[in-house]
Amino acid sequence: MNTVKKKVKDVLSDQIPPRRSEIPFIRWMRMSFLLICYVSVAIFFCWKAYKLAQDERTLTYGQDDSVGVPSPIAYFTAFYNFAVDCIQFYNDGTNITCNQYISSTEFDPDASLYYASFNGSDLEFLDHNDDKNVNKNVNKNFLEELDMTISITDKTFGANTDAFLFATFLDKETQVDLAKAYAKKPRFKGLSDYESTAYSGNTYFFGKNQSYDFLYERKIFNRLRQNDVNRLAGQGDHRKITLIDSILVPYPPDDTNYVTLRIRPKSYIVVTETENSDSSVIDFLSAVGGIYATAMGIYAFLYGADAIDPWGFVQNLPCVRGRVKAGLRDSLRPNIPFSDSVLSKGLSIDEKFATMEQRQLALELFLKEYVVSVDNIVEDENAVRGVGEKDTNV
Repeated sequence: MNTVKKKVKDVLSDQIPPRRSEIPFIRWMRMSFLLICYVSVAIFFCWKAYKLAQDERTLTYGQDDSVGVPSPIAYFTAFYNFAVDCIQFYNDGTNITCNQYISSTEFDPDASLYYASFNGSDLEFLDHNDDKNVNKNVNKNFLEELDMTISITDKTFGANTDAFLFATFLDKETQVDLAKAYAKKPRFKGLSDYESTAYSGNTYFFGKNQSYDFLYERKIFNRLRQNDVNRLAGQGDHRKITLIDSILVPYPPDDTNYVTLRIRPKSYIVVTETENSDSSVIDFLSAVGGIYATAMGIYAFLYGADAIDPWGFVQNLPCVRGRVKAGLRDSLRPNIPFSDSVLSKGLSIDEKFATMEQRQLALELFLKEYVVSVDNIVEDENAVRGVGEKDTNV
């Protein structure tokens, strides 16, 4: 234990050497404060390094109500052949067909399923109660609802049979993202969560002779890419992920069609979620450097650090300043003045030389402790020997 204390004391003495004239109590306070600073900086360094390794992130939420909400893309699947009819309803009461956006029903022999799709992604829902949309689209009607009727056309379908009709709804940008991801899937990691959210979160089973309201809202997630720029700065390149959040509201049975489906937004506000890293290499270095500079600034204020102004707030306290000055004066008194011909009168040459040498040493120590550090100019003799000079000591 004593060995550890001695090593710590030696390290601190090397960093901030004690002065001969320094009061022991002030020296103890100064060294203790310095030790606390170093330990605190080390603990802070370890904590920030741990946070950096954890790669924790913060989500910032926003919203955008200045754009319309595009119609979702729908994929229908059933055990029996079926047909889909679509009608667009506008705020002025007019309606037009949208069957041109519906693909013909096809049969997949491998899965033994019939499927069709609706791709009206260029159709856009606008909030007619929003003044910005009204002013921007003065002579334009606003799409309010898409009505779809799904009928089973298979002759083998019986009245007491269930067609097991499913539908999956995707945002148009989600479909593009998934198509790109599938093309890169052997090299793409982390797709499963996105794929599960996009498909499973918006896939519904329709009961026989039922009516439903499909209500949805659009969400945009900006995820940080795993690259060196983001690890270094914490802010940078994001990967945009677009999804829809939906609910299916059932209504009383409809005996005229197998399924009646009404599609409209539950919100015209597009929610954005941006991911930013809580810690980066630059933040780590800045924080550690900042806490160290702050600690050393407090140390300099309390005890002094600059060789030109070696006394800090503690040494300048009224109750301490006199003792500090007295200690300095006592350490130099035998050699003050450093050179005086009157005091040297009557001394022999050898005595004068010894006195001058002693006073010169005292002056050098004084300059080293209170005026300028000479550590930077005290070098190994071989390091400053001129090029071509030989070591005569060998």
